[in-house]
Amino acid sequence: MPLGMYRHGPTGEYRLLLHPFRRSMAPDAQDGAYVFSLGSGQLPRYIGCSESDTREVIYLSAGSVLFHDSLHWYMNHIVMVFDTIAELFRSMRCPIVIGCVDLFEMGDMLGMFSLNYEGTSIEIWAMQDYEAEIWALKYRVEFPVAEISLQCGKFDHHWEVIVTSWDSDVLVLLKFDDWLLQVGMEGQLVASFHRKGLRPTRLRLKQSLVSHAFFPTLEGYVVNGSPFIR
Repeated sequence: MPLGMYRHGPTGEYRLLLHPFRRSMAPDAQDGAYVFSLGSGQLPRYIGCSESDTREVIYLSAGSVLFHDSLHWYMNHIVMVFDTIAELFRSMRCPIVIGCVDLFEMGDMLGMFSLNYEGTSIEIWAMQDYEAEIWALKYRVEFPVAEISLQCGKFDHHWEVIVTSWDSDVLVLLKFDDWLLQVGMEGQLVASFHRKGLRPTRLRLKQSLVSHAFFPTLEGYVVNGSPFIR
């Protein structure tokens, strides 16, 4: 199972951090974390990390955030960190918050948001000092419940929330049923989109990892185009 993908600074290789499921492993294989270098043609390399560390990442985290050459996951009031250079796991402090919590990259800082249990507001935190592990509350956003109910015909607390940043702005996206909504930092409804089969993600479109020669010949190919689908 992939735990995260990253670019290895010293070699320039793109690598996957993996934790194979036991049923897919060879009888003599070691349980724990493996690193696979994309395009190398070699088998994944065992790095000897604690089995408990990787199992916690698998079962408790929603996904990784790459920041400062390390992968980060939020788990049970701590941030688990994998140093991609030293290939070691460690933990970092984070604010004690309630509700559903996840991490995101916030410009040149590591960000964290927490959605309250009622699904009506979020808090957005930023790690102002990475080395000292100092966090600061940046925003507290109350969702425009009445406006959303009026436009969408109902209000559902069980929605998906994605927080990301783009051009120094923080974007809050809400999804429930077939609606995708953007809420501003002042709690206003900025935009809405209604379409069946919507699925929000914090991933953005970027240029290929490898710039293949045939890409510029493709219809609609744009260098440095918007990372959002239009």
